[in-house]
Amino acid sequence: MRCVVVAAFSLTLACGRTDVTPPLPALVPPPVNLCGDGQLADAESCDDGNAVDSDGCRNDCTRARCGDGVLWVGVEQCDDGTAGSPTCSSSCGPITCGDGVIQAPERCDDGNLLDTDDCLASCLPASCGDGRVRQNVEACDDGNARDDDECVLDCRLARCGDGVTRRGVEECDDGNQDEGDACRDTCVPARCGDGLVWRGVEACDDANGDDGDACVSCAAARCGDGRVWRGVEPCDDGNEVFTDACIACVPARCGDGFVQAGVDTCDDGNSIDDDFCDNACRPPVCGDGRRAGSEACDLGAMNGDTPAFRITQPSGTRIGTDALVRPRTVQQFYDYRSASSHTGLEVVQESRIYLFADANTGRLSLVLTHGIDFDGTGISQPTSTVEMDIAGLPPGTGVDVTDDAPSEFFLGTTPGTAFGRWSFNRNSDGGALGPLPFPGRWRITVTPRFTAGISTWGWVKDDGTRIPLNRNEPITIEALDTSSLCRSDCSVPRCGDRRFDAGEVCDDGNTVDGDGCSADCRRLR
Repeated sequence: MRCVVVAAFSLTLACGRTDVTPPLPALVPPPVNLCGDGQLADAESCDDGNAVDSDGCRNDCTRARCGDGVLWVGVEQCDDGTAGSPTCSSSCGPITCGDGVIQAPERCDDGNLLDTDDCLASCLPASCGDGRVRQNVEACDDGNARDDDECVLDCRLARCGDGVTRRGVEECDDGNQDEGDACRDTCVPARCGDGLVWRGVEACDDANGDDGDACVSCAAARCGDGRVWRGVEPCDDGNEVFTDACIACVPARCGDGFVQAGVDTCDDGNSIDDDFCDNACRPPVCGDGRRAGSEACDLGAMNGDTPAFRITQPSGTRIGTDALVRPRTVQQFYDYRSASSHTGLEVVQESRIYLFADANTGRLSLVLTHGIDFDGTGISQPTSTVEMDIAGLPPGTGVDVTDDAPSEFFLGTTPGTAFGRWSFNRNSDGGALGPLPFPGRWRITVTPRFTAGISTWGWVKDDGTRIPLNRNEPITIEALDTSSLCRSDCSVPRCGDRRFDAGEVCDDGNTVDGDGCSADCRRLR
């Protein structure tokens, strides 16, 4: 048997072999159909194979039609789209206004080109405002939307009484002949002084300028109109203010019950001389020596506030104060550690002085601190030197706290004296003296010398407020044990009024024992 060689195969078939698979035929893509190739495809409605857009088949392979905006030669006379135009109808024929045939966009066509009948020469219906006067229908037509010229909006000639105000001719026009309303018969606005009463606006109209008669500016004369009505009112300032010289059209006077500004200080309208307003229209004056009104007392020049402690300096510093009260000893409050005090009141480069009372025992101490502790705050006090001479200490007073060494703060050999000699840096220094009689009567003088590192000096009040002191002057701390008989506000000092007076060690606003302040305000407990 002979073997056969096939050129299309790359494989030589052996004689008698039946297990060899022939190769797959190559895939050939279908031809592409394009608009204009003369071949009608599925998406095309026509395809005439040319580029002419005015024959029966458009260049986008759609069939020509009336309204597509392209003139179909030999079929259409014009084509201005589906809506047509003033010269071409929507059926692709020419439009001629006046031919008697209504074609879009005509709205009428009466077969003539008259502009005075119901259909204008533009084949639009005649209407008021089109600028053409329609015979036997309109008196005028100025073609505008203004209602204040010679031709009003409904195409009538303007006239007085037609309800439309003609600009430059009429001031008003309400369309009626009522002489009592806002617009008179002559199309002139009603006004005060025209002799006619304008209903709802004028109460009267006497057509004169006399402001002293019964008709004033077309209103009935009355109190408060600002004009004095002859024979009726002595004054009229035109207001309802009861603090000026004319009140309810009567001249103001002391005793009328109204305070006249700049004249009366008060006016209670009665003849009682020791109430809140005397017969000369003056209120009580605390300090005049005469008790009146709400004053509990008035001793004149003897009135005064006597605090438990008074702080003074020669240049004029004068402070009424109380001690800081805390439920701890002065040593616990001073909290000496890391060579410094830690009261919480320390300030860098400032010296502070104040009284401290132990709320548990009532023991009173005088505390002096200078500077601030670096270890506790991270703030470094510069190298500092402070000296203080203290005189007038009551008998029994000692050093409660000394900072660093006894040689820095110590009692003097002369009774009632103490001395501070402090040198320090990066921390605070100071000390405390006590006990001081409380309540008591004593007078302590502290004379400072701030050589270096301290720039300010201050007294700390009972509420923690700092009062600046003159660092170049001594201060006097005075304890007082007897309150005044009458305060400067003419109230009587008493325990339980929440005001700290001389003779008290506390005042919590009540007279209850065991709540931190005794019932007689003389003990802390």
